[in-house]
Amino acid sequence: MSGHSEYWKQQALAQREAYLETLQSFLRINSIEDMSTAGPGKPFGDGVAQALNFMLELGRSDGFAVKNLEGYAGYVEHGEGEEEVGVLVHVDVVTVGEGWTTPPFEPHIRDGKIYARGAIDNKGPALAAFFALRLLKQSGLPLTKRVRLIIGTDEESGWLCMKHYAEREVLPEIGFSPDASFPIIHAEKGQINPTLMLAAQPGAAADEGWQLLSFASGDQGNSVPDKATASVMVPAGAEAKSAAAAVTERWNAFLLASGVTGRLEPRAPDVLAFQLDGKPAHGMEPFNGVNAGTLLARFLYDYPFAGTDRLFLRFLAEVLHEDHYGERLNVACQDEVSGALTVNAGILRYTRSEGGLVRLNIRYPATLAPEPYVERLMARIQELGWMLSSVRTSKSHYVPADHPVIRTLSRVYEQHTGAPARLLASGGATYAKTLKAGVAFGPVFPGKESTAHLADEYAEIDDLLQAMAIYAQAMYELAK
Repeated sequence: MSGHSEYWKQQALAQREAYLETLQSFLRINSIEDMSTAGPGKPFGDGVAQALNFMLELGRSDGFAVKNLEGYAGYVEHGEGEEEVGVLVHVDVVTVGEGWTTPPFEPHIRDGKIYARGAIDNKGPALAAFFALRLLKQSGLPLTKRVRLIIGTDEESGWLCMKHYAEREVLPEIGFSPDASFPIIHAEKGQINPTLMLAAQPGAAADEGWQLLSFASGDQGNSVPDKATASVMVPAGAEAKSAAAAVTERWNAFLLASGVTGRLEPRAPDVLAFQLDGKPAHGMEPFNGVNAGTLLARFLYDYPFAGTDRLFLRFLAEVLHEDHYGERLNVACQDEVSGALTVNAGILRYTRSEGGLVRLNIRYPATLAPEPYVERLMARIQELGWMLSSVRTSKSHYVPADHPVIRTLSRVYEQHTGAPARLLASGGATYAKTLKAGVAFGPVFPGKESTAHLADEYAEIDDLLQAMAIYAQAMYELAK
């Protein structure tokens, strides 16, 4: 029974109704980090804590060993033994943005897909992994290792959950995270997340003529901003009206040529308010989106701004705009395992009184060290009149192709799909990199779209059930 994929497939299919009912309840929880409601036992706010408790209560109800680690993380465990197999998931989700067909926390099923924030990243797969653990328990098959479903709460932000977990528990050496794509991702890029500052220089910019009063785009470093706004003062007096008319004509032509939408409204006799709509994408693939912030800056940069106004727009328009591989930042590099370094300009802010702020999400190749590229970045931004306010790095991750974990998961995947288990590299970061020999394993199948971080995020129900069967057998094969 144990070695047959058909057994696990049938067991997973029998869970369809129960799984969907539970998943819809899970997806109704708004688990966006909300520090305004944070407190003891809920370090990332009410919604995230509710989602963690939802998973742990499922585990308690089924008789698993369960533990809540002060609200930072938790686990559900099955089996006995000294060694442990880790399956790492997260319950927090990214912000929702605009453009949803149905409300993001009211799950909706249509055309075999379930739509909601978190459907694919990561609540749908997390619950599929829980159901897989339940199937393993119900099978009664003997194990020599424990299988622990480790539940994080801060994956979309700073990974403080995993830091807290590692301080209180011993992380397993082997396992997988169902938070990416099938077949197997064995290499993950590292990250450099710098905050760059442009100091305000009162009086440096002329008080007459073109003035950038404010600029804002993006609210998350690891997403391509799909909205940007700016408030601009045009030359005062008799010139204002003609200047505004000329800007409007050029603006409309710019939107048409760029294939995007936007708005331009007068807010005062000599103040214009811009809004530009880009195209969102995951920060690991900035080339799949249209960065609304850098594109708006590209339009504005052609006007005669001065002082820090101009320095800010120059950096966005001439350096960051469409510089997906860091060539103009002097950090471009690549390796054979995971490909080229990528750069996403995720958060862009400016006011004349406070200056400029830019947060970048840089993903560097899996086999390279980050330090030389941080040094190059610092030198380059200083040339441009900016400074590095802070930088956070996360390590890259690589598991060799001949590792037993990869051989086992490859065999399971091939039994279930009949397709070869090709090894992949990713710009994304998953909890797999917290394990010595952890890999990302599904749930998105080859050729399927991943809607993580996008409006109308969805997961295909049949794919989640197939993933459940794969995960159940994988847990067994790794722990038997």
